[in-house]
Amino acid sequence: MDISTAQILRFGVFEVDLKERELRKGGLRIKLQQKPFQILELLLEKRGELVTRKEVAERLWPGVHVTFDRSMNTAVNGLRRALSDSPRNPRFLETRSGLGYRFIAPVDRVARTPAQDSGSPIDSIAVLPFANVTGDPAIDYLADGIAERIIMTLSTVGRLRIVARSTAFRYRGCDLDAAAIGKDLNVRAVLTGRVAQRDSTLSIFTELMDVNTGWRLWGEQYDAPAAGFIAIEKEIARSIAAKLRLRLNGRQESRLATPDTHNFEAYLDYLKGRYFHSKMTEESLRMSVAYFEAALAEDPNYALAYTGLADTYGLFAFLDIMPASEALPRAKELAEAALRIDGGLAEAHASLAGVKKLYEWDWEGAEGEYLRALELSPNHAQVHHEYAALLSSLGRSDEAMREIHRAHELDPLSLVINNEIAWHLHMARDFEGALRQAWKTLALEPRFAPAQHTLGMANEQMGNLEEAVVEFQNACACSGNHPAALAALGHAHAAAGQTSEALKALHELEETSQQRHVSPYWLSLVHTALGNRRAALEWLERGVEERDVWMIWLKVEPRFDPLRSDLRFHEVLRRIGLQPAILRSFAVSS
Repeated sequence: MDISTAQILRFGVFEVDLKERELRKGGLRIKLQQKPFQILELLLEKRGELVTRKEVAERLWPGVHVTFDRSMNTAVNGLRRALSDSPRNPRFLETRSGLGYRFIAPVDRVARTPAQDSGSPIDSIAVLPFANVTGDPAIDYLADGIAERIIMTLSTVGRLRIVARSTAFRYRGCDLDAAAIGKDLNVRAVLTGRVAQRDSTLSIFTELMDVNTGWRLWGEQYDAPAAGFIAIEKEIARSIAAKLRLRLNGRQESRLATPDTHNFEAYLDYLKGRYFHSKMTEESLRMSVAYFEAALAEDPNYALAYTGLADTYGLFAFLDIMPASEALPRAKELAEAALRIDGGLAEAHASLAGVKKLYEWDWEGAEGEYLRALELSPNHAQVHHEYAALLSSLGRSDEAMREIHRAHELDPLSLVINNEIAWHLHMARDFEGALRQAWKTLALEPRFAPAQHTLGMANEQMGNLEEAVVEFQNACACSGNHPAALAALGHAHAAAGQTSEALKALHELEETSQQRHVSPYWLSLVHTALGNRRAALEWLERGVEERDVWMIWLKVEPRFDPLRSDLRFHEVLRRIGLQPAILRSFAVSS
């Protein structure tokens, strides 16, 4: 058989890629040393024919006239192990005692498509959640964490669009194959992986597929004790970058080559922290704090663990779990600690930007940190999303919509980002657009309380008060009467003239504030709808004193329009840096 032009040969479950010089089983690369590969190549050239030991020696050691019996036997045995073949009952490699070897299996020639060879460049990729096939739920955090870190690492490559975690992970356990998922996500390549365990050894199998052709672009199997996988996500990301011929600058190459920590226990604790952080409940967030702190106890210079903690404290403030005056100074300390360790860490710049936006009301400083984060990680969906919120709160609606749509392009199935589009449309006073987008979000998840809340807001502004009340009631039911939903319900009742119901919601908010933190913003909102101007302004002034995170929306929030003629309201805006004269450089209209 002439294999000079056949670059891929297939026999059984194996493929030999002669151009890439790879042996693959089921699409996954099998490590094979040079000499065994050369023997396989020779046997395939003369498939079905006897290849003498002399011919093997001349191929492997040309021009050298010594005996290579032991080395040859070692190479042949290495090839047999790779093929899981038996010398007594061979399926592929037959030994003719004293003579040589013969390849006995049928071999098919597989044409290499243009897409495999070069073709149009791969410019987009999705990393699906790695399957945990160990049977041990405790390995879930490792499987998820490796996939997530691959996503974050590849996000630093500007010309490669990579689907964000919250979208890619919605395909966990999906019956669709990788190519179908890739087409659904409109990407050119999909990376899949699985984690297996045998005794004390972990195995990670990865495969990169071209969605258009169905061809395997790259794959690898990694076997090592668990501690050997401390920087596995960077090794995988580096291999993908090389395979896709991505041009990396010096900073990107350095980051791919440098582990975030050299302490394996710290690495595991960080992955556990991210795993629980992603669940977004109060209990899981507190667990994530414990794991991030454990990671820092193991490695005090672990910058990513500092950013994980900073982001968690930011969520404590945003979700009314802690007062902003307690949570956000801590978040700032942690973000600055991360930047002292690694000034080129995009996540740390984004964490600091969040504090400057939500707590310090340093709008220009926050924008600078977001832009620096996006310079370092252009495809970071979360940063685009958070930057959009800054722009929206300042009244820069067109810019905000560009940023949130970029975030949506990177993370199309994120419930939060889909709802944020509706939220920003509402703040831009495009209420019909907000209503349509809220319905699109609820089509993804009908019980998603923030989308029910935004849908209620849009309905209320459009005069659909009955529908607004129903949606706010849904939001209360699905969020466990979160203060934001309860305040919105009270506001809608007041707008509909249902004063007793509005007062009932206000009373419940006041009772809740005795048990947990309630944002002054929400109490002010209900008083505004009830016409209690003095009380509404007093609560806003208290919001300034407490550095309430929701105060950033005061300039654009339509529900505060009844207060806009009051000088005390303008004084509140001045105190949080939203006075028009200050923001003239931002081109914000008053």
